[in-house]
Amino acid sequence: MQKILSSAVFFLMSLPLLVAAQEREAPSAPPETVSMVYVVIFAIIFIGMIVGFFVYLFMTDKKSEAK
Repeated sequence: MQKILSSAVFFLMSLPLLVAAQEREAPSAPPETVSMVYVVIFAIIFIGMIVGFFVYLFMTDKKSEAK
């Protein structure tokens, strides 16, 4: 029983060292995979659709008040 406990203690003590070794090997930042042009185009379309939705709600609300 004591061999299991002592080996478990050493195993748990070695885990932070394993994590530190993995972090050192990993690159600090992922490589850029998408051009910023596509991000800007997506943002413009996304914000335009949100604005269009609220304009649609505003216009349909005005039509229902007029009736």
